[in-house]
Amino acid sequence: MSPIEVYMSTELVTLLLFGGLIVLLGLGVPVFLALGSISVILTFVLWGSNGLFTVATTTYGQITSTTLITIPLFLLMGNFLVHSGISDRLFQALSYWLSGLRGGLAVVSVGVCVALAMCSGFGPGLITMGLIAVPAMLKRNYNKSLALGSVMAGGVLGDIIPPSIIMIVFAYIARLSIGRLFFGGVIPGLICAGLYTLYILIRSYLQPELAPQVAEKVTWKMRWESLKEVIVPALLVVMVLGAIFFGIATPTEAAAVGALGALATCFIYRRFNWNVLITSCRETIKVSGMALWILIAATLFGVFYTSAGAQSMVMEIVQELPVNRWIILIGMQIILLIFGMFMDDYAIITICAPIFVPIATSMGFDPIWFGIVFILNMQVAYLTPPFGWALILMKGVAPPEVTTADIWRSVPPFVGMQLLVLVLVMLFPPVALWLPGRML
Repeated sequence: MSPIEVYMSTELVTLLLFGGLIVLLGLGVPVFLALGSISVILTFVLWGSNGLFTVATTTYGQITSTTLITIPLFLLMGNFLVHSGISDRLFQALSYWLSGLRGGLAVVSVGVCVALAMCSGFGPGLITMGLIAVPAMLKRNYNKSLALGSVMAGGVLGDIIPPSIIMIVFAYIARLSIGRLFFGGVIPGLICAGLYTLYILIRSYLQPELAPQVAEKVTWKMRWESLKEVIVPALLVVMVLGAIFFGIATPTEAAAVGALGALATCFIYRRFNWNVLITSCRETIKVSGMALWILIAATLFGVFYTSAGAQSMVMEIVQELPVNRWIILIGMQIILLIFGMFMDDYAIITICAPIFVPIATSMGFDPIWFGIVFILNMQVAYLTPPFGWALILMKGVAPPEVTTADIWRSVPPFVGMQLLVLVLVMLFPPVALWLPGRML
């Protein structure tokens, strides 16, 4: 077979791969099933049963990596913390210190979400603050957009602030260090939280009617005593993230310690019972099972995509484009932003990470930096209608008087700040690379 025929066959395979994927997704087939099935079918067509055996054994070898145990362990840690009541305690403690400020409760919501993100990732912060903080703010006549936006923007910080499940999935698919990716997200995540806080305080000062100042009878004794509620989450963060940063433990070992620490928290706060254990384990198994199917599909796709020569062909085409590498990078970000409006982040990572990461690396971009830029884009996806998961979750937990229109109207300022941080990290890579470069 001539080189031209080989190239053409690779080109045809690439067209069949992506064309088949588009057709299946258009028919409403779940992403993991569409990705896995098209990869298996094309593997059999090209290489027969021997090819299927090779792809299956390669996939099995990768999917049984001990690194992936971090997913159920961090999920279990988060579920135990949700049932421990730690979010209520943190909200009350921070409220004693900040509720006297204009917009104080919105700032408290962001602060609690940061703490929960460092302990349990995305989901618990948004849901618990949606149940606790939103009704409290609306009761005090806070503007709906300010109340809803602050909780949703704070809640999705769990995507970029470690330990993040979506980061683990991305690191596995892109073959990157979980620990380095974790700490690459810390500074951008804290910058996001800082911008949200500044926006809330400045807007509340300029438009006092948006966040009425409520005088609450809080003594200094109550404030100092409330600080004890910060001890447990602070210890958990130090045990988990500190152990990874200083090289004391691997992410898997740190996740195990975190899950045990979260279970101990349930006992400390006297919230443990058999129902808590069963519910936490059941929720962990459900989400872990979903993540595992996605990773299996992503691995099948990645193995076929590389073996068929499609990856090399796509990289050659991109490298031969007569444009600056930054134009290509910006093009990738625009594609991700558009996908984020209509697909969930797991689906986007499963499809785009195997394609985009090798291209970015071949153009000389640091893969950890590119990973943080990618994840920041996924954080934006959570807040962009019509498919933003944060919008859907908020509608499920918000009081009845909150409409879908209210939720959608609340996100533009926070999406703008997320995009600002995205641009900042793109222009100044050390923002994402400084901490990973100092890991032991």
